[in-house]
Amino acid sequence: MEAQFSTDRKKKNIGYMISLVSAAVNGHQPVEPTDDINFGIVYKFLKLHTLANTAFYAVEKLEHKPETELFKKWRDERNMGVHKNMIQTLEFAAFTDALKQNKIEYMPIKGFPLCELYPKPDYRMMSDVDVVVREKDMKKGGEIILGLGYTPVMVGSIHHDEYNKPPFMIIELHHDMVARDSRFFKYYEGIMDRAEKVGDYERKLSDEDFFIFVLVHLNKHFEDSGTGIRSLLDLHLLNEKSLPKLDREYVFSELEKLGLTEFYEKMTAIGRKWFSDEDYSDFSDDEIYIIRSTAFGLDEYEYKNRKGDLSEAAFLKKRLFPSYAWMKDHYPSVRRFPPVLPFAYVYRIFRGLIKNRKKIKTEIEVLNEDKK
Repeated sequence: MEAQFSTDRKKKNIGYMISLVSAAVNGHQPVEPTDDINFGIVYKFLKLHTLANTAFYAVEKLEHKPETELFKKWRDERNMGVHKNMIQTLEFAAFTDALKQNKIEYMPIKGFPLCELYPKPDYRMMSDVDVVVREKDMKKGGEIILGLGYTPVMVGSIHHDEYNKPPFMIIELHHDMVARDSRFFKYYEGIMDRAEKVGDYERKLSDEDFFIFVLVHLNKHFEDSGTGIRSLLDLHLLNEKSLPKLDREYVFSELEKLGLTEFYEKMTAIGRKWFSDEDYSDFSDDEIYIIRSTAFGLDEYEYKNRKGDLSEAAFLKKRLFPSYAWMKDHYPSVRRFPPVLPFAYVYRIFRGLIKNRKKIKTEIEVLNEDKK
């Protein structure tokens, strides 16, 4: 990977983008833009990282603001973030109340606890709301969601079901913390029984275990298709505001057990550089990887990371015929009746040729690039 962006001007715009986010969450007066800062480029990159609403809290403090039309557009993005957070909070309360009424144990994960680390909850835009229930309660949980006016998007596959409700709501109902083919799956088996009880039906990870899960989730995205600036900001705020109150010996012994110590140190160093030292003088390969990944990763990175050091033949075999654990996770019929596995492979290949042509094209380009 290139060790530098293509132009110094692009690097300065990226650095300025991160500086606005840092100023917003730290409550600092933002640095005024120099002549080579293009607010259009800055806004575009912030949108790609779902941080435009966050950065606006710094932008509105500037003496030299963006031109009027862009400023209004940016302000609308912030206002939409406030509105979205309010709707997500109300919808989440309605859903969890319904779970309690039906005597279903549940555990919120990811987004909402992280929002509490920010100056205000709307500083951190959430793409969805994630809730874990026991596998036996997935069907009833789905019926409750449908009864609240949601539409099923994906049901019965991977380790969660997904439902949406315009304009903002996506609920992901999980029966596992991580996918069954994850190297962390065994670690999280039976997590509902180990989680702390809050009232009769809500459960929550201890603060230490939540910290560890954020690292596990960050690592998953980083190794799959990349992760964006917001994930580094989440970790930085956890380090600054949460870690000092935790049982550090337990946290770091668990990270060592999971093989995440080096990853934690690397991500922490980047977060400190960006959001404490506010140093944007140069970007390492890892920093460029994070910046280019945008909020939800890139197909290009996903295929490169999947291939790794595999030969072309070994990679093609892996892509065409994933592991049994992966197939069980993605195809409920295989989980229920294992002998259908060969037919599921055939179905997957033909379905991919019909529905995922663009992704297949990208994957072929990655293979061809490796031959050069």
